Amino acid sequence: MRKSLTLVSTLALALGAASAQTNTTTTTTTTATPAQVVTFTDVPAGHWAKDAVDLLVQRGLIQGYPDGTFRGNQNITRYEAALIFFRLLQSGSLSSGTLSQSDLATITAGMQEVATELAAISTRVTDLERLNAEQQARIAALEERINALGTAGTAGADTVALTARIDALETAIRNIPAGPQGPAGPAGPAGPAGAAGAAADTAALEARIAALEARSTQTTPTTGGTTTIVTPPTTVVIGETPAGTTNGVTRGDLYAGVFVGASTAGGSPCYVPNSDGREVNFCASFGGMVGTSSLVGPFGARVSADYKPGRNAISADVNATVGLNTGTNIQPYAGVGLGLTSSNGRTAATASTNVTDTYVNALVGVDFQVTDSIAAFVEGNGRYYLSSKGAGSVQNTNIDTEQRGFVPAVRAGLKFYF
Repeated sequence: MRKSLTLVSTLALALGAASAQTNTTTTTTTTATPAQVVTFTDVPAGHWAKDAVDLLVQRGLIQGYPDGTFRGNQNITRYEAALIFFRLLQSGSLSSGTLSQSDLATITAGMQEVATELAAISTRVTDLERLNAEQQARIAALEERINALGTAGTAGADTVALTARIDALETAIRNIPAGPQGPAGPAGPAGPAGAAGAAADTAALEARIAALEARSTQTTPTTGGTTTIVTPPTTVVIGETPAGTTNGVTRGDLYAGVFVGASTAGGSPCYVPNSDGREVNFCASFGGMVGTSSLVGPFGARVSADYKPGRNAISADVNATVGLNTGTNIQPYAGVGLGLTSSNGRTAATASTNVTDTYVNALVGVDFQVTDSIAAFVEGNGRYYLSSKGAGSVQNTNIDTEQRGFVPAVRAGLKFYF
């Protein structure tokens, strides 16, 4: 609904006409004190609807908003419109018989538009009246009980009941195993004899009950007679670094990595890829790995594979590793394992076939934790070949002689933890 002051103007004109007719037929010369008019900040003097707004405020049909505005250009809800019509019904203006047929038709059409909301407001008012009656009944009952305390018999019965409550509370507090000591309850004064003394005893017992109830709420809570003990989920030792945490950086146990490396060329030089076959005294390689840093405690395992283009050799090995938690971003580690190298044969008879050599692998390296999931690493890698049948294994001066040998290498790359 649009609050363009149409509804306000219509009601104001209707009530104004009714007021004029009433004043015409009234012969009494007594001047009534006009009701105080609320001035809205957004309906200034000279506004075309100010008289209509003031009339509706005087009749109690509108009250405006708490900030002192009327908001005449703001959308009006159906509940607000229903509230205005409800107040109109309560005021009795419609039953005065002074409204014209056109005014009644306009007001009736507005009521029909918000009939549902009007019924809801009427129901709420009925509920409030019922609750008010119930509260009045409760107040009356409490007043009767207070008046009854003036008799010695009633006061004595209340004293017995209060004493029983105190005994029960004291027993419950003694059964609580632990808890901070609460304030002691005030001692009740010795009252005079008779009905007045009984009333004084009752007041003192009420004070003791309040103190005991406050004290019981400060002690350790119990459930079903059993004390509930809250245990911290974990125990933190100052100076101890939890597993997987480095200098405030927490990483996972599983990782995957990529790397580039270089190893000694031995008696036969390698060739740099994509450089016109230029000979160098080292063999470049690249590869990847997957593993875990904590398979059993600080011991982990990893699988690594690499390819040497200069030898056309593929190697793969499995290693057991152990890491040292330094509590910083730098994490050293070491490992040993076994591996295989597949490459072309070293001799003229086997140059066109693939052969496999086995080796024992040893490594030592260090991770530098960049983020929670990324670490840069560099490591030294040494392979001791148990055979040298292929071009990817030990290189010696005599290709016809198969021998064992050591091939050192270095690697650098990135690990991704998850």
